[in-house]
Amino acid sequence: MFGVSPAELLTIAIVILVVFGPERLPELSRKAGKALRELRDAADDLRRGIESEAGLTESDLGTVRRAMPPTLDSDSSPQPPGGSAGVESPE
Repeated sequence: MFGVSPAELLTIAIVILVVFGPERLPELSRKAGKALRELRDAADDLRRGIESEAGLTESDLGTVRRAMPPTLDSDSSPQPPGGSAGVESPE
């Protein structure tokens, strides 16, 4: 998840427990959940606003997604046009 291993998540959880203490964890969890929900709601409102202003429907967005070229994987390097990466052309 987000490039964080389970061991790192456990370490972060232990640090939070030590810093804030078990008494404040429920309060912090509620605040974090509320903030996350508000962030998601704001992102959804923004997306809906952009779609309505542009006059796009879900079927229009699906058409655009299918027409777009596939993106590169994060671990692959881009290929130069007309050739292979790392291969020099003979002159």
